[in-house]
Amino acid sequence: MASSTPIVSRGPFRLMAYVLGVTAFGAGLPTPLYAVYQHAYGFSSLALGGIFASYVLGVLLTMFLLAPQSDLIGTRPVLYIGMILTGLSGVVFILANGALLLAVARFVSGLAVGATTSTATVSMTNREPHGDKHHVARVAVGANFGGVASGVLLSSFAVAWLPDATRTVYLFLIVAAAVAGVVLLLTPRRYHGPHQPERVRIERISVPRDLRGPFWIAVGGLTSCYAIYGFFASLAPTAVRQATHVPAFEAAGFVAVMFGCAALVQLFLGQVRDRNALLLGLPLLVVALGLFVLALPLGSFPLLAVGGILTGVAVGYVYMGSITLVDRVAPDNLRGEILSGFHLSGYLALAVPTLCLAFVASSLGIVASGTFFGVSLGVYVFFTYLATRRTSLPPGGEGRPLPHAQ
Repeated sequence: MASSTPIVSRGPFRLMAYVLGVTAFGAGLPTPLYAVYQHAYGFSSLALGGIFASYVLGVLLTMFLLAPQSDLIGTRPVLYIGMILTGLSGVVFILANGALLLAVARFVSGLAVGATTSTATVSMTNREPHGDKHHVARVAVGANFGGVASGVLLSSFAVAWLPDATRTVYLFLIVAAAVAGVVLLLTPRRYHGPHQPERVRIERISVPRDLRGPFWIAVGGLTSCYAIYGFFASLAPTAVRQATHVPAFEAAGFVAVMFGCAALVQLFLGQVRDRNALLLGLPLLVVALGLFVLALPLGSFPLLAVGGILTGVAVGYVYMGSITLVDRVAPDNLRGEILSGFHLSGYLALAVPTLCLAFVASSLGIVASGTFFGVSLGVYVFFTYLATRRTSLPPGGEGRPLPHAQ
C-alpha cells in the first residue's frame, strides 16, 4: 500500500505572521497624520524628525534588552509584552495633545516593534512545518511591509472621511492588539527543551573577519531600505503634498503604494535568493530614486507614483536579498551576534538620515530636503551595487538564474 504524506497545517505559522503584522500596522498608522499633527500643534520638521527618532530608540532598547530574554522565558511571554505595548501605544496616541506626548507614543510603539519583530520571526520559524527558512523570511518581510502599508492606508482613509481621525484610527490598533493576544493564547505551544541561557542575556555584536565581506554587502542593502523606510514614514507625505499640491489622502496613498509593493513582490521571490535579488533590486532602486529626484522639483504626481511603485518593488528585492544573505552566511553559534549588528545598522539608518533631513528641511524646505535625500541615497545604492558585483560571496545564493546576473 502506498504511504501518503500527512498534510501539515500552516495555521499556527500564519497566526504568528499576523502577530508580527500587528506591530507593523501600528508603526504605519501615524504616517499620514503627521501633517495633521503639525498643523494642530505647530511643531517644525525638525521636531517631527525627533518624534520619529524616539520610535527608533524604543526599537533598539527592547530589541537588545528584552527580545533576547525569549531564550530564558520563551517567545510567548515576550510576544504578550509586545502586544500590551502595541495597545498601550494606541492609548497614548489617543491622549496625545502635543509634540511631547507624540514622542512618548512613538517611543512606546518602538518598544512594541523591538520586542515583537525578531521574537515573532523565531516563533514563525519554529512553526514552519517544512523548516523552510526562505519561506519564513518572505512571509516575515511581507507581514512587515504589508502591515505598514495597511496602517498608512487606513489612516489615509480616516483623515479623508472619519471624524477626529487622529484618535479614531488608534481604536483599530487597540482592537488588533487585543485580537493578537487572543491568537497567542489559542496558538498551540511548541516545546524545544529547556530554555537557555539560565540568566538574563544582553545581545552583543560580533562578526568574524572572514564573513565581513558578505556582512557589509547585506548591511549596504538593508541600510538603503531602512533609510527609505524612515523618509517615507515621516517626511515624504509632507514633501509630496508641498511639491504636487495633492490632497493629504493622495500623498499618504503614495507612501502606502510603496510599502504595499514591497510586500506584494515577496510573492514572486520563491526561487530568487540573496545575490540575484540584490543584483536585480539595487539598480532598480537607483532608477526609482532618479525618478523621485526628477518628480519632486517638477511637481509631477504621476511621475512620483511610478517612482513609488518601482521603489517598493526594488526595496522588496533588496530587503529580501540582504536578509537571506546574512542568514545564510551566519553560523549557528554566532547567529545572534551577527544579526544584532545587522539589525543595529538598519535601525541607525532608519533614524540618522531622517534626523539629518529634518534639519535640512528646517533650513532649505522639505522639497529640497527630499531631493537631497534621493540624490545622496542613489549614489550610496549605486556603490553598494558595485560592491555586490565585486565581492566574492559563498556559493548557494543564486537561486533561479536572472538575466545578466553574474
